[in-house]
Amino acid sequence: MADTFQESLPGESTVVPVILGSDKTMLSTLSGDMSVWPVYLSIGNLSKAKRRSVKSNGLILIGLLPRCSNGPKTHIIKIAYQESMATILRPLEEPAKSGIKVLCTDGRTHHAYRRIASFLADYPEQCNITGVKYG
Repeated sequence: MADTFQESLPGESTVVPVILGSDKTMLSTLSGDMSVWPVYLSIGNLSKAKRRSVKSNGLILIGLLPRCSNGPKTHIIKIAYQESMATILRPLEEPAKSGIKVLCTDGRTHHAYRRIASFLADYPEQCNITGVKYG
């Protein structure tokens, strides 16, 4: 049995680590208490400088989740957050299983398998993701 996922892949294959991030953002001072959770995606194969550069498009917005400040109970908000994230990430499921062919910088085509490597978020978002009670 292979020790790592990379070792279990056929030749000319590579793992593409997916990095997700989210942080509550206020829309504007004119909108009052309106805020959203933008969800960003990047890949771990990019250098940190490329990923952080505005001009490189190393970080892309894949979703914008509205935030309900009043109304539903906290557990309902967490369930809605988790279901929304599942919907946003559903297009990554099949390529993670069967892989996709990509043209790499070495000029050759490789089979790439996506894997979620990390989810960067502050404490409130981590609580929503895991379903843990906040505060």
